[in-house]
Amino acid sequence: MAALPRLVATALFCSMLGLGAVAQEASPSIAELTALAEGGDSAAQFNLGNSYLYGKGTQVDEFAAANWYRKAAQQGNHNAQYNLAIMYMQGKGVLTDMREAVNWFERAANLGDAQSQFTLGTFFANGRVVPQDPVRAHMWFTLAASAGHKAAAANLVLYQEMLSDSQIIEAQDAANQWVEKFNAMHQGSPTISENEVARP
Repeated sequence: MAALPRLVATALFCSMLGLGAVAQEASPSIAELTALAEGGDSAAQFNLGNSYLYGKGTQVDEFAAANWYRKAAQQGNHNAQYNLAIMYMQGKGVLTDMREAVNWFERAANLGDAQSQFTLGTFFANGRVVPQDPVRAHMWFTLAASAGHKAAAANLVLYQEMLSDSQIIEAQDAANQWVEKFNAMHQGSPTISENEVARP
């Protein structure tokens, strides 16, 4: 299992060269975003965080970016949770705090964020910040891969060959339980199919 941590760490590093979640629509002015964000609009808070992080329409201010991401993250915005976790990992706008990073990755992952699920898979595979846990690593890789995350799918194939059949079954059962819980919490919203997390 010694070669896998380097492979997983390399994939994680390559995927985190920049923050992944950014706004994709035409941006309103900073004044308009600020008014919406101060009114509690989590999408505006997230977009304002992006504006401050990347200097779009304003000067770069990593502290302000972290502040707006936190406000959106606390309202359940998984993109803000992911970006805030990255900021804690990199010490941008906040003090480096890997435990806090893991906390925000877990919150985003539990909302179905595939990149956060992949990141948690790498943490559990490598024993970084969290105790090494091959079953939980496999579970997170499975969930991220079922959401279309290509690096997670590649890691899952490699990682699966290192686990026993009973560990794989345990991980897949955990993934299916996660899907059931996720779907129960999001009744009336699009759900994840249990068939997406199939046994070999």
